[in-house]
Amino acid sequence: MPTVTAPYVETQQVVTGYMYQLHISEETDGPGITRLDIGPYYFSGRAPQVKYPEAVTNEMCPPGWDRIHWFTDESGASWLRWQGGKLLNEDGESVFQLTSNYPSREGGADLHVWRAGRKSAERYSIPAPDYSQSPPKINPRHDVIGNGSTFAARKGCAPVLIAVSLCTLAEVLRHCI
Repeated sequence: MPTVTAPYVETQQVVTGYMYQLHISEETDGPGITRLDIGPYYFSGRAPQVKYPEAVTNEMCPPGWDRIHWFTDESGASWLRWQGGKLLNEDGESVFQLTSNYPSREGGADLHVWRAGRKSAERYSIPAPDYSQSPPKINPRHDVIGNGSTFAARKGCAPVLIAVSLCTLAEVLRHCI
């Protein structure tokens, strides 16, 4: 089966936001991919007090790689970064996956692929989270109102738990009498 050496990104909306799935493999006879950066993004504040718009969720990365995290370089540019491992050609295609609250936009940020022993990264235009827009009004990770469930938001789960407990108690008593 042929492998994809150039990165390929699939995006889809999921319950917890937007899923970004990056497929990549090392080129034939390549030295090994050692770091992946998505950016640059520019936010207010200087390191280490940069105000990042969200904490992205690392869903998947190959063994030996660190979870995705924010990194701000000395010039003030911020990056989403995976690093720590080394992907070789014989490893085949690897999948990196993250979830963000922000939808994608092509052309806002790029993927920078770093390889062992090389002084510069290869740059690819990919769909990436668009942090240039204002933050989402409803965070689907924490908001039950945004999912159409207003009962739990108004009254909580206590009435349901009480009703289930009473029905269970009535059933137990019916069998005991």
